[in-house]
Amino acid sequence: MDKDFLLKTYGQCYNAEAGPWNLSLQNKYLEYMFTRFYEENFQIPQKAEVCNIGIGAGYWDRYLSYHLNGGTLTSIDILESCCRQLEACLANERNPNPVRIICSDMMLLNDLEGRFDIVTMVGSARTESGLREDILARVASFLKPGGSLYYQTLDKEETKEWVSDFCEHTPVKAEAYLLDTAYGFKAQYWKLTKYEN
Repeated sequence: MDKDFLLKTYGQCYNAEAGPWNLSLQNKYLEYMFTRFYEENFQIPQKAEVCNIGIGAGYWDRYLSYHLNGGTLTSIDILESCCRQLEACLANERNPNPVRIICSDMMLLNDLEGRFDIVTMVGSARTESGLREDILARVASFLKPGGSLYYQTLDKEETKEWVSDFCEHTPVKAEAYLLDTAYGFKAQYWKLTKYEN
């Protein structure tokens, strides 16, 4: 484990630029809402195969790793620094749960189609990719029939109608939706479930 790398990365999360946001009530509230929507709307099957797209700081992946019901987590990010940070955090915390970290463009991962019970993509992963429709369709392709996608966005341009239209052209249906505008955010949360064959 590279402790120097971990200390440097941790320090960057709480330096003068990032620290005020990461420690703010607004950020803590968003983290709470991510978790609340997930726990209220998703049933974790036994030996669940879970995938998260976009590691970022790794908070969400570490949360998911403790909610697998005997299953495994696959975490994917295109940035090597995010993958390395999560790997170091898991080792440092002695996290005992099976987490596979893939550092790659998820659009190029053809071997993951139809593999997961739950796929999550929360925060800015879709917006940062610039792909919009394509990335959401790709993420949905990773689901097993009957599997569910947790999609959350802070994109002010995102509309409920766009996701409804997406569902009409993709084999998923919206089962739960929440719009939350606390603290001036436009935070939207969806549970989308893939049709059974």
